[in-house]
Amino acid sequence: MKVNLGTGAQNSHDWERVLAGDFSTPPATPDYKCVQAALALGDLAEPLGFDGIWFPEHHGTPYGMTPNPIQALTYFAGRTERVSLGTFVAVVPWWNPIRLATQIAYLDIVSNGRYTTIGLGRGVSKGEFAAVGVPREESRDRFNETLDILKLAFSGERFSYDGKIFSFPEMSLRPEPISTDLFDRIYSSSSTAESLEILSRRGMVPLFVGNKPITDAGEEVRKVNTFRAEEGLGPCQPKNVMFMYCVGSEDEVAETEEWIWTANRDVNVHYGFADASNFKGVKGYEAYAAREASATAVLASEVGNQKKGGPPGYHASNLLIGTPDTVFEKLKAAQEACSFCEVTIVPQFGTMPYEKAMESTKLFAAEVLPAVHDMPAPLHPAALPEKVNA
Repeated sequence: MKVNLGTGAQNSHDWERVLAGDFSTPPATPDYKCVQAALALGDLAEPLGFDGIWFPEHHGTPYGMTPNPIQALTYFAGRTERVSLGTFVAVVPWWNPIRLATQIAYLDIVSNGRYTTIGLGRGVSKGEFAAVGVPREESRDRFNETLDILKLAFSGERFSYDGKIFSFPEMSLRPEPISTDLFDRIYSSSSTAESLEILSRRGMVPLFVGNKPITDAGEEVRKVNTFRAEEGLGPCQPKNVMFMYCVGSEDEVAETEEWIWTANRDVNVHYGFADASNFKGVKGYEAYAAREASATAVLASEVGNQKKGGPPGYHASNLLIGTPDTVFEKLKAAQEACSFCEVTIVPQFGTMPYEKAMESTKLFAAEVLPAVHDMPAPLHPAALPEKVNA
């Protein structure tokens, strides 16, 4: 099975300053140092034997800090020769569709066809939509219309488009990409049942980022394949993103508690999950409004006071934490539960020092990666449509 390395710039220690609204002083750690550390982590991918490098897209907060993942991947296209490239994810509503199509095509050219996982999503964060000046209420229309436009643009033919949001005169995609199958490389990330069905019926293959129990993700694969069967499409396998910390001794696992807690805090605050009013009455985000959480618990609790649990966030079944043997067994169990064909590990999260992430990545590459490369990644019967499974 292929294993990719995912990275993004976290300045997680800066959340205290941001939440206090005190911008009279700069971050204790300059953002550029976090970006440079994330790029250094990416530089490990090819020499250590990973199959790809992936980046997310985020704006406006200390979380993620990759405003253009295609730009970051273009940087790595020029620094590597072998590894594939992927996004987890480029957020479609924040892009002009033609600019997105041309940047994908340009990366395809400069990487000689190595942008193999075009991960796309609809976006969630109120703050991020505000930062780029796009109404969240338009996100689903923008996403669906952009998919239509990308399909036309990647067809190799001249095209035009006249939709609810976007209209373009007849044109050609210039420069033309090297690859002729770019639309087939699109994987979609969705967090609501409605989006999952809409995208599945369009033939999109899911991309899961570790924000739900792996068994739930496995059940969603079965639903996806049921929808696909109803549309006359064959079954598919998703790709998964999982967080990883590999250590030489189980005694070292305890230090991850703070990092996991801060990672969960970062997710809840960045996306606004701690306050359901961020989603109530917003078209397309009704499911998020039902996810009530305590803002006080998420924002004010100290790590040392977390006797039971913490802020909701990454599920333990998506956290590959432990010795090499433990990490391998967790990864194997996750594949059996979810049937993913490829996995991207993210070795830095929350307040974890990047130096620790690099040590962990090197240990994973030496002790776990060869075994995962040899591990089969089949589509398991539980992921097939019910009528096929009967």
